[in-house]
Amino acid sequence: MSFLLPLGLLALLALPLIVLLHFLRERRRRVPTPSLLLWANLPRRVEGERSRRLPLTLLLLLHLLIATLLGVALGGPQITGALTPDARHTAIILDTSTSMAAVDGGASRFDQARQRARTIVTSASPGDRITLIAAGPRAQIVASGDDRLLITAALDRLQPGGVGMAINEALTLAEAVLDPQFSRRIVVLTDSALPPQPARDMIVPIEWVSIGSNVPNRAIIAFASRPWGGRLQVYARVANYDATAFNGMLQVFSDNQVVAEERVAIAPNGETEVSWTLPGGIEALRAAIDGRDALPQDDVAYLSVSQGRPILALLVSNEPAALRRALAAIPGVTVVVTDPAAYAATPERAAADLTIFDGFLPDAWPQGAILSIAPPSGSSLLNVAPGTREPEPGKPLHQRGNTLQGIEFGGVVFGAVRIVEAPPWAEVQLSFENTPLILRGRTDNHEIAIWTFNLASSNLTTRLAFPILVARTVRDLAPPPLPQAVRAGEPLVIRPDPRTTTLRLRGPDNQQITALAASVVTLDTLTEPGLYRVEEQRNNITVPVGMVGVNAGAAIESNLRPQNAPPLRAPGTDPGSAAGRQTLDLWPWLALAALLVLALEWAYVLRRREKVFA
Repeated sequence: MSFLLPLGLLALLALPLIVLLHFLRERRRRVPTPSLLLWANLPRRVEGERSRRLPLTLLLLLHLLIATLLGVALGGPQITGALTPDARHTAIILDTSTSMAAVDGGASRFDQARQRARTIVTSASPGDRITLIAAGPRAQIVASGDDRLLITAALDRLQPGGVGMAINEALTLAEAVLDPQFSRRIVVLTDSALPPQPARDMIVPIEWVSIGSNVPNRAIIAFASRPWGGRLQVYARVANYDATAFNGMLQVFSDNQVVAEERVAIAPNGETEVSWTLPGGIEALRAAIDGRDALPQDDVAYLSVSQGRPILALLVSNEPAALRRALAAIPGVTVVVTDPAAYAATPERAAADLTIFDGFLPDAWPQGAILSIAPPSGSSLLNVAPGTREPEPGKPLHQRGNTLQGIEFGGVVFGAVRIVEAPPWAEVQLSFENTPLILRGRTDNHEIAIWTFNLASSNLTTRLAFPILVARTVRDLAPPPLPQAVRAGEPLVIRPDPRTTTLRLRGPDNQQITALAASVVTLDTLTEPGLYRVEEQRNNITVPVGMVGVNAGAAIESNLRPQNAPPLRAPGTDPGSAAGRQTLDLWPWLALAALLVLALEWAYVLRRREKVFA
């Protein structure tokens, strides 16, 4: 016998306490008498007789038995009991990648694999354990235990979706979860749509079950675009995974209207590339081929074309001309100008994504990103010393950070520079000697950049570096744009606006995904192909952010030909380190016994009381 919680046995210290309480009770025993004269008939203690004896009564014994049972139960006692010689713990790794949705032989490969997994579960012997692992772009345990109904229900809930199968992660997870007290094995149910795998040594036997046959498939395996002046260049690559040539129509849609099409002829086991130049102003695109094959999910590809997030910039300045021109040249940026005296009453103050303070600072940082230029002294937000410094011409500048990479400041005269003490949350990106010129940091969900020089006394605004610096600073402060597209199951990384409380994605078939906002939000549940609209919830206001396409086509995933199992070296049998034995918890039985004895003690006390008062 062993104990899971040996500290629980400290409850047995209650035994001497119970004896002490009974002893004190016996010394003060009540004797009912009709007259005080009867006290004379009480037996007197013999001289020299010991005055303390252990009161061995039935009630004491019952109390000691109850305390003993409960004290031992709290220790979590276990005994090792023998199982049947073939007791097993089986880990079923089920491939949930998109290729498993291919219709093969009248049913999808996934349905065939699920039926085989269901057979393994239903044929398990009493005492056997099953662990079900779903292996798509990532591997995860979806159910484990000896409850067949629980495993079967989890199996029925699984659906295929996502590019790639995390086979190494799934195998490692299976080896870690298998109980060595059982005879262990791993069963992999997959169509083997995998890139070449290195050889691997397994510690338990493994059964690799290949699902599917050689079925043809066509797929759009690449779909992208880029701006070209005021127009849009679109690129697509189509693959033919078949021993016969394919001839079909490739079409591109915008708002369900065909904007480009081309007939493609693809050689057996070949690929072809197509490109178009489309007019600007398109928000999203969908490409489709009439594949007429086993996997329609990769016959369509989606793409978000909109560039970046819309940005509302509030410029607070007495001399806004140069900054206004530079900001207006940035695509997607809307500029609102106000002077410092009117800032507090400006309607756009709360809604601005970026606020630029030129020679002025408010009492508190506003919501959204902030660019502070030539901050004045005396502010509670920044420690700015009185007076200014002027960098000597020709003095070297110290430059760091990706934002300033490639920007040439040669010949720039910065003029009067405010002496700003770098706050602990900011790093210096540009400086001369020990005086910062540009700082960048984040504090209390505020993205902040600080330019310590005065634009009015500098010639920077007349240099080519100025619009480049403004554009890069705005893009660095604002949340980055969404990607045009991701593969199904691939993590989508979003850096929301600092004011956001909730992110919401609306996908195909009214699918909705909600996530709490953080500095970085990663979503890996987008497994269904389609266009997903991303929205941010800010102070109960829904702000559209953009769209992202999710595509199922990929060179490995769309090739439905049977593949060989990876080279896995595994033992033939696994008897289990404990020869098929398992532990049995005793505490429930001890607790039940204590409850029964407690009921017996209650009945005894009740009957005794009835006799006393009869």
